[in-house]
Amino acid sequence: MPPGRARGGELGYAFPMFAALTLAFGLDTAAVLTAPVPKAEILGLWKGHSICAKIKEAEFCHDEVVAYNFVDLPEQPTTVSLKAAKIWDGTLRPTYAIYFNYIPEEHRWTSEFSRGSTHGLWSYVIKGDELTGTLVLLPERTVVRNVTAKRVAREQVLAP
Repeated sequence: MPPGRARGGELGYAFPMFAALTLAFGLDTAAVLTAPVPKAEILGLWKGHSICAKIKEAEFCHDEVVAYNFVDLPEQPTTVSLKAAKIWDGTLRPTYAIYFNYIPEEHRWTSEFSRGSTHGLWSYVIKGDELTGTLVLLPERTVVRNVTAKRVAREQVLAP
């Protein structure tokens, strides 16, 4: 293997070369190694299903077709706003608006909330144009909803 090429989990000469270049050009190593928050992956319109877990804690829960609109908050580098709605009889019915923060170690967007006696955590993972996630009750971490959605254009939100 040529010098400077990393193989498997071995760094070989790659890390020393990176360190030398970083020092030579006066770069801040922490800044170079820190990945930006991938806001673009979640921004925009999504449509999918929010399915209730069949458990006692979710006995009043109803499965829903959902539409999500994630909006950038430029003044907050790791935060986006979600305006959620359910689709009922061909119309959008707003359900809630909350903020999500990106957790880089988990490649996950999360929002912890309290409403009345309910304390929960929404959590979403994005893979391309697919979003998957859960709503768990805290502190037990009982899953009460499972969400799957796909990125859509505006005209597709209310399409069957």
